[in-house]
Amino acid sequence: MIDNHRVVAWTPYGRVRTYSILIKYLERDVRRGLIDEVWAYMNTDSVGQEDDIAYAHELAEQFDWFKLKHRPEGIDLGNLPKQRYTGLAFREMTDPDAVYLRLDDDVVYIHERAVENLVRARIQMPAPTAIFPVIINNAICSHFLQHCGKVPREWGEVGLYCMDSNGWANGAFAVKLHELLLSHIEAGTVEDLYLYQDFPLQPGTQFSVSCFASLGSMYAGLPGGPGVLIPDEEESFHTIHHPLSTGVPNILRGDAVVSHWTFMTQHAFLNQTDLLDRYRELADKAVA
Repeated sequence: MIDNHRVVAWTPYGRVRTYSILIKYLERDVRRGLIDEVWAYMNTDSVGQEDDIAYAHELAEQFDWFKLKHRPEGIDLGNLPKQRYTGLAFREMTDPDAVYLRLDDDVVYIHERAVENLVRARIQMPAPTAIFPVIINNAICSHFLQHCGKVPREWGEVGLYCMDSNGWANGAFAVKLHELLLSHIEAGTVEDLYLYQDFPLQPGTQFSVSCFASLGSMYAGLPGGPGVLIPDEEESFHTIHHPLSTGVPNILRGDAVVSHWTFMTQHAFLNQTDLLDRYRELADKAVA
């Protein structure tokens, strides 16, 4: 718990390749008393993902704090990609005293102070829909990192747009970002990437939701029912529609750093590098 709030870290789960890195950081922070439970929301296909599913079940057998969550029964979203089903997960997140920390299953690094700083900010600022950390490989975060002089503009300027041509679509730019972060991790200087302040995000600003903190009290009181998002697509709800309906900006927190591995536009570049192996080695050390 943090400040008498239960902390649940949850992930739309599907890929053992990267989740096997993330789980090491979550295990570290469970051991440190910062995270109470870890949920894997099973966003998997029954055919073709047998190994991914088996790994999640192995974790559930190994750790009593690791829970498997499933799509609610009786809801048919039609012929939509499975990513659209993640909005249904919030029906599980209605404990008014809990902070829910959402992480993509390809978050491959969590700084040792990130969870505590992000959750405390979430508790201290209850009005925003979502509070985001500094996410390495997130276009809007890269925009602010450049604004604060942390990422060179010579690599290509990044605008305030979640699908910016450099910050989202440029694989070579992503490689440089990961190399920058890894150099700081290895030197013990990750805090040099902190932003000099928190930045409010104008309501309606779409933001890639690879990681954010939210409150169970918000979901418990939604007008459509506990945990029922309207619209049910989680990124649209958290970064566009709900901030616009409340008039309250989301917050980019400057003193919490995580790393998001890749967008689909970057796979070809990143998969040719040894960067994921370097992240895996660091994660192994986190629980050694």
